[in-house]
Amino acid sequence: MVAVLKPQSELRPEHEDIQARLLQERETVIARIDAVSQHDIVIDSDGVPAGDFESENALVAMLDSRLSEIDRALGRLADGSYGRCEGCSNTIPPRRLEALPFATLCVQCQSVADKRGKMALLRPARF
Repeated sequence: MVAVLKPQSELRPEHEDIQARLLQERETVIARIDAVSQHDIVIDSDGVPAGDFESENALVAMLDSRLSEIDRALGRLADGSYGRCEGCSNTIPPRRLEALPFATLCVQCQSVADKRGKMALLRPARF
């Protein structure tokens, strides 16, 4: 579900290009999801889907996640919070936003989040 977009006339000039890029990326992601989803699932005689069923599901999940990130960025453009780090509220550097227009964290906060994520993966599961 795409966020409510601000009319181009209400966006700051630098955000006009970002919104256009995000909308183009959104179209591309949707097209890729559609292309992957068009494959018919063939079930082998053992009842297990043949081929790269798991790979296709993983790709669709990744693309769905990217679509959510794009929609969030469009929402942040609309509500005026785009370019602010969700972790520390500092401005996300323009070069980071150029490279990753749907970034919600500055480099420092993203580094901390990545380390926390890796640590969570390394912890043994408790049963």
